[in-house]
Amino acid sequence: MTWFTVQAAYAGYFANTVSVEADTIEEALEKAIEAANQDPNWKGLDHCGPSFVDACCIGRDADPWDRDASLPVPARFTEKGEPPLVTLSGTRPPGGLEVTGGTVRIRFEDGAGTVTTEVSDPPPPANKPVVIVRRRPDGAPDIEVRGGKALVRVEGWEGRDHAQA
Repeated sequence: MTWFTVQAAYAGYFANTVSVEADTIEEALEKAIEAANQDPNWKGLDHCGPSFVDACCIGRDADPWDRDASLPVPARFTEKGEPPLVTLSGTRPPGGLEVTGGTVRIRFEDGAGTVTTEVSDPPPPANKPVVIVRRRPDGAPDIEVRGGKALVRVEGWEGRDHAQA
């Protein structure tokens, strides 16, 4: 049996509600963050997020943040959790589309144009990546993930199965 030292945490939530005047939503949000940060009236909310692991290492009473001893934390134990799984199926996406375990924005690109949509399997996590699907010259899928992490499984594209992360 091996000893492990694990730092577990949870997110405690505080809020500060402010009113600002602005011409656009972006301007309003920038002003609101600035105003809230300068206002001392923050209030603790009576709830917190689920527990997660910040860091871990082998050894009793060891420092889990020590670079030489720290172990990688599997995604399902982190604050963001497992990335969502995107399954594209059919002879040519966007034939069939399924998202499991989160929310992603999907962008299909081909010579005819671009289609972007958001697909969700509630509850949506903080991770909201954009998955871009293109066809390479050899006919295989070219998949790019931006703004987060997502597991992408492509089934039946030109009779071949592909997986990219």
